[in-house]
Amino acid sequence: MRFQNVLVTGAGGLLGGYAVAELKDRCRVSGLDLLPAEGIPHLRGSIEDADTVARACEGQDAVVHIAARPNVWSGSGREIVQTNVVGTWNVLEAAERAGVKRVVVTSSDSVIGFTVFEGAMIPPDYLPVDAAHPRRPTDPYALSKKLCEDMARSFADRGKLEVVVLRPVYVLYPEFEAEVKARAADPTGYRGPAAGGRQPAGGGPMWHYVDPRDVAVAYRCALEAADPGFGPYFICGPTTLAPEPTVERLRARTGRETDLRDPALYRVEPHAPLYDLSAAAERLGFRAAHDLRRVLYG
Repeated sequence: MRFQNVLVTGAGGLLGGYAVAELKDRCRVSGLDLLPAEGIPHLRGSIEDADTVARACEGQDAVVHIAARPNVWSGSGREIVQTNVVGTWNVLEAAERAGVKRVVVTSSDSVIGFTVFEGAMIPPDYLPVDAAHPRRPTDPYALSKKLCEDMARSFADRGKLEVVVLRPVYVLYPEFEAEVKARAADPTGYRGPAAGGRQPAGGGPMWHYVDPRDVAVAYRCALEAADPGFGPYFICGPTTLAPEPTVERLRARTGRETDLRDPALYRVEPHAPLYDLSAAAERLGFRAAHDLRRVLYG
C-alpha cells in the first residue's frame, strides 16, 4: 500500500464496511461516520460538521470518501444535495489543510443522465460512454454527484492534493439480490420493492450492477496506483443484468440508433455495459472479478 494511514468516511455503512475489510490488512484504517464501525479507530460524526471532518483528517495520508446520502430514496432533494455537496467540500478542504496526499471521491454513473427514472432520462450520445461524455444529471442525487466531481476537479487543479474520482454503478449487495431476482422473473411487470427489500432493484434501464467486493478493490487500486490520474473511472460489473443484449435494449428504450465507437466490444460480449471500463483497467489496474449475471441466469 502506498499510504500508511487511510481514513474511510462512511466506514459504518454497507459499502464502507467492504472498503474497510479490503484495506485494513494493508494499512492503518480509521473511520468517520454517523454509524459505528467495528475493529478500527472510529470517529462518530457527520461529514456536514467541518470540525469533525477536520479532526478525522489529522495525520492521514489518504482518504477514501464514501459517506453520502447514497441514492434518490435517501432524503429530499434538498437533503441529498446538502449532505453530499457540503460533506464533500468539508472532506476536500480538511484533507488539503491536513496535508493529505490523495483523496478518492465516490461519484456515480448517474451523472451521465441515463440511470434514475425519477429524473428525465437522457440517452447517451455514443457507446461505450467514457470520461469525456457530457454529464446531464436530472435528479437531485445525480446533480449532487456532478457538483462533487466539479469540486474535486477544482481541488485537484490547485495542485496540493491528488484526487481520484470513481463512478460506481448500482452496488448489488447480497441484501438486494431478492429484488433483482424478482425483477428478472417478471421483467415487464416488476414494480418493486416486491420481495421484501427496502427499495426496488436498481441499475437504471440497462440493469447495470457492481459487486461491493469489486468496489472495495477499486478503492484499493485507486490508493495503490502510482499515477492514477483524476478519472473519472466507471466501476461496473463486466455485464448488465438485462435479458436483452445491450445495444438491442438501448435501441428499444430510446427508439434510435446510438453511435458505436467500439462495435467489437458488443460483438464479443453482447451484454457489455454502456460504460467504458478500459480506463480503470489501464490506469488503476482494476477489473471487476464478479459477473453477477450468473446469479440470475446461471
